[in-house]
Amino acid sequence: MISVPLLFLLLQVWFYNQAWHGMVSFLSVANNGILRGNLPVGEDPQHHGISVSNHPLNLTKEQLSYMAMATTSTDVVVSICVIFAMSFIPASFVLFLIQERVSKAKHLQFVSGVNPTIYWLTNFVWDMGYE
Repeated sequence: MISVPLLFLLLQVWFYNQAWHGMVSFLSVANNGILRGNLPVGEDPQHHGISVSNHPLNLTKEQLSYMAMATTSTDVVVSICVIFAMSFIPASFVLFLIQERVSKAKHLQFVSGVNPTIYWLTNFVWDMGYE
C-alpha cells in the first residue's frame, strides 16, 4: 500500500505486490486521477495524462533455478494427487462388489427366488439403518 498525502486528502493505492508491474500501474492510475481531478474547469480530462513504462530486470540464475524447482515440485504434487484420484477412489467403489462376490449373498438371494427390486430395497434399508 502506498499513501500519497495531498491537501487534506490521503489517497491510498492497494496493489498486488507479486506482479512486477502492479505498483507502477496502480500508481499511474492514482496519479492520473489526481491530475485529471485538479484540471481547470472546461479542460477535457482525456487530453491530459501521465504515461508510465516499466522495464523490470531479468531474473538471475538463482531465481530461475528456484522458479524451476518450485514449478517442478508443484507438478509432482499434482501428479501424485491425480494418481490417487485415478486409482484409490474407483477402487473404493469396487470394494463393495468384491465383498458381495466373496460372501455370495446376492447369489443366494437370487437362487432362492428373491425379486431384484426387493433385494435392492432391503440392501438400501440395511445400509441406511445399520451401518
